[in-house]
Amino acid sequence: MKHFCLFICICILTLSTAAFAADEIKLGVVDLPKIVRESDAGKKGTAVLKELFEKYQAALSAKEKELEKLKSALEKKGQTLSAAKRSAREKELQKKFQEFQQYGETARQEVAKKEEELIKPIMDGLEKLVKDYGRTNGYAAIAHKGGLVYNDGKYVVKDLSDEILKQFDATGKK
Repeated sequence: MKHFCLFICICILTLSTAAFAADEIKLGVVDLPKIVRESDAGKKGTAVLKELFEKYQAALSAKEKELEKLKSALEKKGQTLSAAKRSAREKELQKKFQEFQQYGETARQEVAKKEEELIKPIMDGLEKLVKDYGRTNGYAAIAHKGGLVYNDGKYVVKDLSDEILKQFDATGKK
């Protein structure tokens, strides 16, 4: 009877160890900013944003030079102008400065809007791809790389960024 109980215990331990090993938990992380930055679609979007930014930057620089000219002229001739003319030029300078600030804010909003417009389809495609990849490859969870604060070392967390990037570019998402 002792041998039978020992045999049963050994079988249970063997089966439970095998079952535990079979239930290996696969965890992964992805570096989404890296994927967006290095993907073909992300590079195209970055080029579009850079072009838009440079356009606004050039216009802002021209407006800034115009402001500097007006300010310099006012400082040079301000003492010789009548109070009414000086006041009119100061108001003109103030108005141009407000227009400059408003243009800068409008430019910032337009660039942010365009960035959102370009990034959203990329992120939507990546989200679907990561979910499909996780299901297909048996991952229990895939987290954003920057979101993983602690891993006790009991589980291997694989960085899937390069694999996801290759698959994303292969799909031709824009």
